[in-house]
Amino acid sequence: MLSGWNWVAYGFYLLLNICSLEASGGLVQSCGHIIPESPVLALGSNFTALCILNESCLDFGNIYASQIIWKIKNRVVPKEQYREINRTVSSVTFNDTSSLATPLTCNVLADGQIEQNIYGITVTVGLPPEKPKNLSCIVHQISKLTYPMTCTWNPGRHTFLDTQFRLKYRWPQENFPDCIPKDVNNSCTIPDVQFFVNLEIWVEAANALGKAESDHLVLDPIDIVKPLSPHNVTVSSGILPTVLKLSWENRISSAVMKLKFNIRYRIIGDTNWMEIPSEDTASPRTSFSVQGLQPFTEYVFSIRCMKEDGVGYWSDWSEEKTGITTEDKPSKGPPIWRIIDASHSPASWTVHLMWKTLKPSEANGIILQYELTVRDKSSLPSPVKKFNVTSTNLTLQLPNGTYEVTVTARNRIGASPPSVLLIPASNSKAPVKNLRTLPKYDKLWVGWTAPNSYVLKYVIEWCLVSSRSDCIIEWQIAQGDVQGIDLKGIKPFKCYLITVYPLYADGQGSGQSVKAYLKQDRPSKGPTVQTKKVGKAEAVLTWNHLTVDEQNGFIRNYTILYKTIDGNETEQKSP
Repeated sequence: MLSGWNWVAYGFYLLLNICSLEASGGLVQSCGHIIPESPVLALGSNFTALCILNESCLDFGNIYASQIIWKIKNRVVPKEQYREINRTVSSVTFNDTSSLATPLTCNVLADGQIEQNIYGITVTVGLPPEKPKNLSCIVHQISKLTYPMTCTWNPGRHTFLDTQFRLKYRWPQENFPDCIPKDVNNSCTIPDVQFFVNLEIWVEAANALGKAESDHLVLDPIDIVKPLSPHNVTVSSGILPTVLKLSWENRISSAVMKLKFNIRYRIIGDTNWMEIPSEDTASPRTSFSVQGLQPFTEYVFSIRCMKEDGVGYWSDWSEEKTGITTEDKPSKGPPIWRIIDASHSPASWTVHLMWKTLKPSEANGIILQYELTVRDKSSLPSPVKKFNVTSTNLTLQLPNGTYEVTVTARNRIGASPPSVLLIPASNSKAPVKNLRTLPKYDKLWVGWTAPNSYVLKYVIEWCLVSSRSDCIIEWQIAQGDVQGIDLKGIKPFKCYLITVYPLYADGQGSGQSVKAYLKQDRPSKGPTVQTKKVGKAEAVLTWNHLTVDEQNGFIRNYTILYKTIDGNETEQKSP
């Protein structure tokens, strides 16, 4: 059962609802309204709203503008922001719309008890559009006759409002329908454009708070074309082993646009591209002969094009095509060296000749065989011995003496220049000086001081020293002006014997040798100790040296530790 006070409040609540339900033609009439209706406001501006009570509703009860309560999103606005205009009008002012939320409602408190909503509005806060910036356009060739133009721009800051962008364009005497972006606000594509007439282009941005317009572009669309890349590219070899001919088809008519070209190429397997000088391909064409290539080498080619005067955009690179140059004679002879074994007979040698295969850029084709000559220079003129082999070594039994050996490499086209090796009867010339080594990361540097005499070349030999296998020699040739090289493929903790020979025009110097490690480690084991003799005040100890495979480095000394019966320990080093 309601108390007397509650009956009064409940009656007034019904009175307000009866007022709001007074109908005209079946529509409900509110007991008040707010102006402006659903405004769009600039972020950070000031704003005043008015709540106007209807006289027809107020006749039923004691309601005045002083009873109005303003709320934003169900939060009461401080009364300091209210102003009572008259008995039916109350205003609220916001000095900064950044604090506004929606909805904004006008409410009354019936006899101080029941709060009743009179009216509410939606408030939208945002920013006017900024001037679109950085407008640029490009015409993409899609087919031989289709040239859509895409323009992009910087739309500016986010406005928090529904902002429409329109790309506008026109000829001097004709306007065209606006291009309206789809799902984006920073680009639009015009399906087709005409060349050889200036087009004025700009962007307009508009929302409820205003409009903004970009700077205008005036251009001929022919000057912003990105053409399709050349297609049907072919590569063919010619008579010369250093030339390949490229042919292609252009996909834009020369009546529409004259083109220039950019040709790039690389050796297959290489990542570095080389380019034909731009001035060589700066004119309309459908073929080009690339010169200065390496014989018997496979190349990859790609082409792109653009407007001949350099205005506009380069096309994408064409599909890559490959071609192989024809063979040519080898450009140099194989590097050659020898190892001489002492024979059971002091009057003869066992000579192991060995040479290196040529690099592909030197072989210029497939090497079919090697041709060697051996001439005895220590006696009267004698017949030259000739050998044809397919391997890279040859062993000969020769009488002691001085010999000149030549080797050439032959492919299908011809033979290389000869490489010459002089084998003197004795190494009587000056050797190198100050032979030394230095580890450098994963390489071992070998250096020396040159003899006083003029040296043609140096031969550097090295082999892995092991008690389990023979010393298999590897070798390398360095030019006479070099006084140090890096040896690759050297293993850590292994001992290497390195020998350097200087080669002269009329003989060779004796080899100078040094042992070296790339990296050293502690020995794999300690020596096994035995007592050879024990006296009252002394003992003689013996041990076997570690094998070179167990040393893992240069042994500097041995340390002997021994104890007396009472536990005193003594240390002694043996060199």
